Amino acid sequence: MAMAQDAAQQAVPARATFDLIGSHSKLSAGLPDGESLDLRGTWALAGGDVLQAEVLDERKFGDHGGIVGIAYTAVLSPDWYTTGTVAAGTGGPNWANYRVDAQLSRKWLPSRQLVTSAALYRAAFDSDRNDTSMRLSAAWYLDAPVVIEAGVTLNVSQPGRIHSHMPYASVTFGREGAQYLSVRYSEGTEAYQSLGTQARTVPQPTGSSLAQNWAYWFGSPTELVNFRSSSASVNWRYWLGPRWGLSAQAEYYRNPTYHRSTLGAGLFVQW
Repeated sequence: MAMAQDAAQQAVPARATFDLIGSHSKLSAGLPDGESLDLRGTWALAGGDVLQAEVLDERKFGDHGGIVGIAYTAVLSPDWYTTGTVAAGTGGPNWANYRVDAQLSRKWLPSRQLVTSAALYRAAFDSDRNDTSMRLSAAWYLDAPVVIEAGVTLNVSQPGRIHSHMPYASVTFGREGAQYLSVRYSEGTEAYQSLGTQARTVPQPTGSSLAQNWAYWFGSPTELVNFRSSSASVNWRYWLGPRWGLSAQAEYYRNPTYHRSTLGAGLFVQW
C-alpha cells in the first residue's frame, strides 16, 4: 500500500484528488513479469482531517491478487495528529488477508517543520503467516521547498519469529500545483517473500540458487526466507493544469535471488 503517512502536515488546496497509476515490472532469474493498476483517492475534510482510499489490482510471480484499503488522518491539536489504516487483500501469499496500522505523529519547533512519527501494524497472510511491525520516521520540511525523510521498519514474522529491519531515506523537491520529484532508497532485511507457483516457467538452472532449482524441478511455491534486499526509486508528479497532471515512477529492487526493474505512469485530477 502507498497511503501517505504525513497527509496532515501538507496543505491540500483541492478538496479531492484521484490518482490512476499503471506499472510494469521486468524480473530476472526467469521469473514472470509483473504489472499493477492502482486507484487512489484523497479527500480533505473539515478541521484538517484527511480521508484516503486505495484499490490495487496486481499480478506478480504469475499470481493475480489485489488490496483494498482505507485510511483516516485526524488532527488532534496544532502539534499532534494520528492516522489509522485498514486493508484487506486476496490472491495468495504476497497479499495480506488483512492489515491494520495505527500511527501517531508530532510536529516540533516553532515553525512545526520537523515531524516525527511512530506506527504499529499487524498483517496476516496465507498459511498462518503474520507480521507484527513498528515503524519510526522523521521528516524535515525545509523552505527550499525540500522535504528530507528517514526512518526504519522493525518487523517480527511468524512462523519462526524471524526478525527483519528496513531503514530508508528520501528527499522530495517541489511545490503543490507545480511539480514534485522524490528520490527514495532503502536497504535491509526481509523475513518472507513468495515467488509464486512457477510450474517450470523458469529455465533449467545453471547455478546453485536454491530458489531457481526448487522452482524448476518441483514447480511449486518457492519462498525466500530471512534475506537482504535493497530498493531505489524515483517518483515525479507534474501539473499540466490547475487541477490535473501526470505522474511517473521508476524503481530498481534487488535481492540475492533476483532483481526487478519497474516503470509506471499515471494521471491525477483534483477539484
